[in-house]
Amino acid sequence: MELWTIVPAVWVSTWVMCVCRTYPLVRYMIEQTPGGELVVGYKYTHMVIYIVCLFFITPFISAVVLNERQRKNWCVAYVAQVCKENK
Repeated sequence: MELWTIVPAVWVSTWVMCVCRTYPLVRYMIEQTPGGELVVGYKYTHMVIYIVCLFFITPFISAVVLNERQRKNWCVAYVAQVCKENK
């Protein structure tokens, strides 16, 4: 096979796995965290933005798919930044 068929296949499969493994956990954590009311109110908008942005950063965070600890760290850090209060 040629490289131009392998790279997009790996990219898309990693992206799908990343979305499937992180989004349900992120959504649950945001619902349980104070400060996440806005995201809960616009849950479909948040989902689309999360999925599209994740597509572009997938090569840099591919360890999230492979390692359970990395996935937990990613989700905790993401929720902390999204639900953080600006003062």
